[in-house]
Amino acid sequence: MKTWNVFKMELYKNIHSRTNLIIMAVFMVLNIIGGLVISNFSWFRVPTLVDSTIIMLFSFSMLGTAIFLFIYPLQMARADYKNKVMSLLIASGVSRVKYYFVKVGATLLFSLLSIILLVVLPLIIVLVANDMRFVIEMFDFFVEIDITILGILLLGWLSIFTILMTSVIVVKGRMVSIFVFLGFSIAVSQVALLFQSMFAAMLGLRWWELSGWWGAGGTFLLFQHLITIVIMGMIGILVLRKQNL
Repeated sequence: MKTWNVFKMELYKNIHSRTNLIIMAVFMVLNIIGGLVISNFSWFRVPTLVDSTIIMLFSFSMLGTAIFLFIYPLQMARADYKNKVMSLLIASGVSRVKYYFVKVGATLLFSLLSIILLVVLPLIIVLVANDMRFVIEMFDFFVEIDITILGILLLGWLSIFTILMTSVIVVKGRMVSIFVFLGFSIAVSQVALLFQSMFAAMLGLRWWELSGWWGAGGTFLLFQHLITIVIMGMIGILVLRKQNL
């Protein structure tokens, strides 16, 4: 089976996942309605029962959205182990290394779409409904934003997904992968802090002078995320290649 066909299979499988689509549609509608109500609500008057109900639903919706944005990619990464599809794919001649990158790519794509639908789209609708000036100011902000910060955000996002994918592979898709992910994340942050202190001492700086998103701190973060992606990706691929599926 060709790599492109595996990727199309991943796309088809996730596009036709009715449960996830329904959850996303419900959260999107609640986020839009709740955002519109709160943005037009006057906090100097006593809220009505309808206002209180919508605000409460919006609060639960925001919490549910945050949980869903983490659980959704985790579920996607675990799906092929859980459904015994992984062993069938490998038996059909698909390279385990190629499969790793296809799975990461598909997970990233659908996670990005979920963020756009559940966070970005409701926010834009609320801003447009209230005042176009906010949209123009937001556009100007993204145009003028430093390229280093964009790189940090992109590589940070990729490093999180690499750690997530590796965690799922290590435990063969079991639910305990959540705790493995947390363990890997804590280990990465501690190692990064250690190297941050070492490099700061070598440069004659204090460790907090290498923190932050600008200057030397931004450069250190870029290298930290890049090295995390490479190391965790290699661990995931090596484990996957040796697993008995």
